[in-house]
Amino acid sequence: MTHSAIKCVQGAPIFKGLAAADIAELAQISVHQELVKRGQLLYQPLTPLKRMMIVDQGRVKVYQLDENGKEKVLYMLRAGAIDSEAALFTQHQHYNYAEAAEDSLVCSISRDDFQALIHRVPQVAINLLNVLGDRLTALESVSALTGNLKSKNRILVYLQQLCEQQQQNPFTLPEKKKELASYLGITPETLSRQLAQLGQEGVLKIDGRQITLIEK
Repeated sequence: MTHSAIKCVQGAPIFKGLAAADIAELAQISVHQELVKRGQLLYQPLTPLKRMMIVDQGRVKVYQLDENGKEKVLYMLRAGAIDSEAALFTQHQHYNYAEAAEDSLVCSISRDDFQALIHRVPQVAINLLNVLGDRLTALESVSALTGNLKSKNRILVYLQQLCEQQQQNPFTLPEKKKELASYLGITPETLSRQLAQLGQEGVLKIDGRQITLIEK
């Protein structure tokens, strides 16, 4: 994997629209080129968090474990995504795990450096609010999916949302099917069975992780 400190900062939505000088400063004060191997934990419940994390390359899954040790994926972090942003403002207990779903490059910025930045560049605070709003909307969406719809409809609604987000058809599943099943609150076997049924019904076509939704 190759890494560019400038591109890492530019790729994060929270820093969108910043002047070149601010991007260059962020690249200097951020920690870069931290390689996280697949399966490695970036943090776990009750770990003190003092930095915001930026995924430069790869994928990181954030999840919780229930009382039986079953994993529930909360969300996936991909290139440009941020996490542990609450650490920029306060110290609080959390109960999530963050694990590299594949070899990933992760950057970070400390609380003190970030707070100094937003005093000078208020646009960063506005961008952060937008990012947090998007995440809250996504969490509310999956809560509605897993709470009110049967498994086949959960899958179909999720795929329709994904197609709209990627603005292309066919489109590619960004996560592995096991991760998607956990995210939707169903078993991998149920996911495979319902995808196959949707294919048989002519609703979609499947080629590995590439999905084509068929309009009728």
